[in-house]
Amino acid sequence: MEKNTSNQKSVDPMLVLGKAVDMSVKIRGGDFPLGALPIKIQRIVMEAHDCYGYPVDYLAGAMLVAIGLGIGNTHFARLKGKWDESAILFMALVGRPGACKSHPLNFAIRPFTELDGVATRAYVKACEEYERQRELPIKERSEPHPVAPVCKRFLISDATPEAMLLIHSQNLRGICMWNDELAGWFKNFNRYNKGSDEEYWLKLFNANPSFSDRKGVKNSVYISRPFISVVGTIQNGILNELAQGSRTSNGFIDRLLFVMPHNQDKQPWSDKEPTFDIEAEWAEIIERLVAIPYETDTDGNVIANILPFAPDAKTRLYEWQRRNTEECNREECDALKGVYNKFDFHAIRFCLILQMARWACGEADRTEIDLLSVENAISLVDYFKSTARKVHGIISEMSLTEQQRAIIAALPDCFTTEEGIAVAKENGMPGRTFQDFLKRSVSLGNYFQREKHGHYSKL
Repeated sequence: MEKNTSNQKSVDPMLVLGKAVDMSVKIRGGDFPLGALPIKIQRIVMEAHDCYGYPVDYLAGAMLVAIGLGIGNTHFARLKGKWDESAILFMALVGRPGACKSHPLNFAIRPFTELDGVATRAYVKACEEYERQRELPIKERSEPHPVAPVCKRFLISDATPEAMLLIHSQNLRGICMWNDELAGWFKNFNRYNKGSDEEYWLKLFNANPSFSDRKGVKNSVYISRPFISVVGTIQNGILNELAQGSRTSNGFIDRLLFVMPHNQDKQPWSDKEPTFDIEAEWAEIIERLVAIPYETDTDGNVIANILPFAPDAKTRLYEWQRRNTEECNREECDALKGVYNKFDFHAIRFCLILQMARWACGEADRTEIDLLSVENAISLVDYFKSTARKVHGIISEMSLTEQQRAIIAALPDCFTTEEGIAVAKENGMPGRTFQDFLKRSVSLGNYFQREKHGHYSKL
């Protein structure tokens, strides 16, 4: 857990209260730092868990993406100069079949499905009127040259990159790729073209300018600052497919945040009735974010409000980043090095999301990012670091070779590096290769743990 070593005069009581909430989450089988979220959202999550059995981790994690979508391109966090971060998140809810992943995700996204439903019905009526006007003589039209309506929306589920950018160009505030099964998302990469969809999504994560002018597309589409988040579920058993191809080496998997509670057992029904309307309260929070007015430039792009960091908040964030850098440099596993690097960006995005969530719940303003939001963002980073280690551990275990399995089986419960190398060589593995395997396994918390320098034990 990241510690705050800066000279603070007092501890914010909200942090103390948050830690107590986190303890109650542990009792409920979760690990998510729920105390980092506004109190109003904490109540919704706890009530949903106690009444409907929604795992805290899945619901709270999905809510982060939903809040980010509610913010969209209307607000950026500015660390310094022109370094702005938006609230884009790529998130996967990981669990065994039957772990109750989809219901919490659907709950978190429901305000947007409702908004999209209203917008779609209005769009259908507008299209009917548009066609009716076109059939009239020009003199009888309400406008001489009626403009074709566009469908306002927040969510997409299955679209080619070209279609997605077209939808985004009509909804520059921001959209979200929502797939109940994320496997359908990454398995379809390059289905429609021979290019690299992975590189395309890397650009979108970084909010780099995006355009589409491939053959067959009537009009080129250019978006200067895209906002497309991703959220969905994935089963433990197919995590290794997520890491196939170049998705590990090109940093694609490093950009994904994984939600993974330690207790994934199916839970019995509860006969407890909700004590308040959790759906309405959650919708009210999202609707307050969506209702934020914003201006656009001459090209229709959203002009974002910039949230700087308060001086003490910036000091704390820089302090955390130095420690994250030290941890990254110490890490011997290249896969985790890549993950830790990306948390420099995720931390800033969490700060923005938490500050705006607190504003939407009436707990803070939206003029700057304060110290409490930074402290809570660091708690989120700690959580997602731990889940990243779990996921990479699962992927590593699923990709074990027969040779590695044989070596693990042949090793005694406790062994030295030299003894391990000897066993490895007996099974045809060079000593250096074994040492790399040993270091990676220890970093991921798989198979072995280091007792002291040069001494290990099997897990």
